[in-house]
Amino acid sequence: MKFASAPLSFGGLVAFALGCHVSLGFMTPGLLSTAPAASKVRFVGAPSSTGVRSKSSVLCMSDDDDDDFGFEDDDALSKLIGKRDVIRATKEDAPPPSPSTDARADEEISEPKDLDLSDLDFENLPEFKTKRPTRAPKKSKEDKKKKDDEAEDDTINYMDYMADYDDENEFHIPNRIGFGTAAWGDEKKGFKAGKKLKKKAKKAGRYLAGDLQISYDTLMESGIVFADTSESYGRALEKKSLSAEHILGRCVDENVRVDPLVASTFANPWMHILEGGGVRFGRRGVVNALEQTCERLGVSGVELYQVPSALYLGFPNALADGLSECLDKGLCNYVGVCNMGKLRMKSMARKMDKRGASLTSNQFKFSLTNRKAWKSGLIDACKDLGVIPIAHTPLDGGLATGVYTNTNPSGGKAGGKFPYELKTLNKWQPLTSMMQTVQSKVKTRLQRESREENSRYKRGAQPPNINTDVTTTQIAINYVVAKGCVPIPGVKTVAQAEEVLGCLGWGLNDEEVQLL
Repeated sequence: MKFASAPLSFGGLVAFALGCHVSLGFMTPGLLSTAPAASKVRFVGAPSSTGVRSKSSVLCMSDDDDDDFGFEDDDALSKLIGKRDVIRATKEDAPPPSPSTDARADEEISEPKDLDLSDLDFENLPEFKTKRPTRAPKKSKEDKKKKDDEAEDDTINYMDYMADYDDENEFHIPNRIGFGTAAWGDEKKGFKAGKKLKKKAKKAGRYLAGDLQISYDTLMESGIVFADTSESYGRALEKKSLSAEHILGRCVDENVRVDPLVASTFANPWMHILEGGGVRFGRRGVVNALEQTCERLGVSGVELYQVPSALYLGFPNALADGLSECLDKGLCNYVGVCNMGKLRMKSMARKMDKRGASLTSNQFKFSLTNRKAWKSGLIDACKDLGVIPIAHTPLDGGLATGVYTNTNPSGGKAGGKFPYELKTLNKWQPLTSMMQTVQSKVKTRLQRESREENSRYKRGAQPPNINTDVTTTQIAINYVVAKGCVPIPGVKTVAQAEEVLGCLGWGLNDEEVQLL
């Protein structure tokens, strides 16, 4: 080794030797790791005794290019080396972990077989909640409205425009209008058993049980809740459970939002025999018939049960006894008769009074084209006895609708058949012309009343939605109402149901009734 020409003092040699010791690789990796990560390594010349660096290179470390470690840091370096040796000695003297302890700890964690869970109440465990809040998408106004609607009661509150009507007795029929089911389940009247219809069948006026369900829902949810049926309607399909009572019972089960007022009628005993239903007689025959009706309807009882005026086998009081027993058993709430004249109706009313019951209704034909019940005084007699007059066939099979005229015998149907002879249409031509006149007058009146009603309501409030575009068919139905009867037009399609609903909320005044 060749040294610089300048003589070195003893202190300079020691410092030089120590610098060489560090720079020649005796610095351990542990000590190197204590240096800052950003340190840079470079070689510098060793200083001479005169303060001048020699040409020999010395390894130094710095945090940047401008700051070098001087010789005054030798003591700090020694301290770091000493700390390193202490840490190594501590690790070497520490005892190794016990494998049995670790195994036992793992066993206790992975296999908790020794835990006593007999006293743990699993049903009342506290609910685990995290600190992080759950995030949910913002609900739209439609979702909030839907949720509010679902929270409300499913029961529908319909409008009863005749709530203040002076009823004949305690049995109140909302809106004083009902509907009949004479065509339900009757293939001769267009009913089709099945689930689908071809276009040709639809054009021909055929309908399914599903169509009847929609019609039923449309009427019920708008305030027409009185449904009239009979065990004789659709009897041909009774074995297939498609009679009128079977279908009506399914409609009631499907729509639980409205409670209907169901009325059924005891079949004509002689027609019942001809149709293969067997012979009925005596008090028990009436009770058995109503029990079978309730079974087909799927209910424990009906609101109103009616018996016809036909001759019945048994004692003279058999019908009254049978109706009285039906009331006592809770099979019905009210009883009535069908097609009975004034004398027989009064006789039946007296018999029911003797048995502690009352006669509630009498159902008969009445329409604009069939006014016999009015002319004979039957309607007035019902009012005097406190009996509700119910008018079946209030449209007289379509003749009283005002749709069929001598100039329009097909009722506006292209290629349609003529249901009535021209001779019959000529006879009723004055009435149909007057119906059109009254229709125009009613439209004008209702539109004026509607404007006045809207002006009385505050901004944002909505008045009742009453039909102002009335038809001659609706004129015919409300004429029956104006005469004090409860019309029950037959309904089998949605269009017919909407036609009946168009009668609600308005009526004919005395002048209009007089014109008709």
